[in-house]
Amino acid sequence: MRVSVTLAVLIAGACHHRQSETSNVDVGASGQPFEYSATIIRTIEDGSDHPPTITREICSGDKRREDWTEDGHNHGVIWRPDLGKAFLLDLDQRLYVEIDLIQAANKPNNETNKENLREHDEAKNNSTDALVQMVDRAIDDSPMPDEVQTRLLRTETIDAYTCKVYERRSSLPDGHIEIVRTFRASDLAGLALKIETESEPATSKVTTLRTEVRLDVSPDAFIVPPDFKKVEKLGH
Repeated sequence: MRVSVTLAVLIAGACHHRQSETSNVDVGASGQPFEYSATIIRTIEDGSDHPPTITREICSGDKRREDWTEDGHNHGVIWRPDLGKAFLLDLDQRLYVEIDLIQAANKPNNETNKENLREHDEAKNNSTDALVQMVDRAIDDSPMPDEVQTRLLRTETIDAYTCKVYERRSSLPDGHIEIVRTFRASDLAGLALKIETESEPATSKVTTLRTEVRLDVSPDAFIVPPDFKKVEKLGH
């Protein structure tokens, strides 16, 4: 997928030495409030019919929850690094799978752990971090940009939040230019309210928008409801 290569090139720049860096612009710290919730809407424009994907994310420190709908079915995932666990939720059938993160890391050959980790990966691949997961898989084989330029654009307002807008242009060996514009809200600790990813010549454009941002988070969001039944594996 072209989008994964696009993001891979840009993220790879943070992991590998660039051949040329012509920007003196400080792109700003990637941050977020200690607690917040938001709705994430991702749209893809590439000439095909792609319905927008919508995810609800909730964060409190290291705790994180994401809920989404796929094929008319409601899913969720809760990360609790403080407990060393993650929970995959079937919100319709009120079922959950518990993953021991420490055990899974220490026993990669255990079939139950492998299956749960596969479920975990599938959950993340359908959540707000889907493209990031694709980038992680593609990054090692991604071409390095010949040159990366970053500039600060005109300030814009999104949902009443003033955002600094940073544009990064990466020139690739095949002649393409990959462009990422990030809109960071200063009043939300630098949280990216909008990210636009496209290329020249134009092949696709991906827009990720955070909206309905709230700073009040209920602790119950990170707890599996007591009426959910624990199972070994979620059905499909």
